[in-house]
Amino acid sequence: MTLLNEFREWQDKLLALQQEGEKLYTQIEELERQNAELRQRLANGDAGGGFDALTSLYEEGFHVCPESFGQSREDECIFCLNFLLHKGKK
Repeated sequence: MTLLNEFREWQDKLLALQQEGEKLYTQIEELERQNAELRQRLANGDAGGGFDALTSLYEEGFHVCPESFGQSREDECIFCLNFLLHKGKK
């Protein structure tokens, strides 16, 4: 392997690391935004109480299942729905 090829290989690795760092930074920003929003809602008393609060959080696009609680969700989650169904019956 020539020195030039080795340099290009390291350059590619560095670029991949930089891209991964940017992706992680974006994810951290989104999580911090969600966290601040949820803290604000709790401080304002907007979260409601108990089951109603969980239902409200789910309807706003957050997981309420124990596996992924508080994370943003894109689609319906069968674990959340099952959790809400069982909590609603009690």
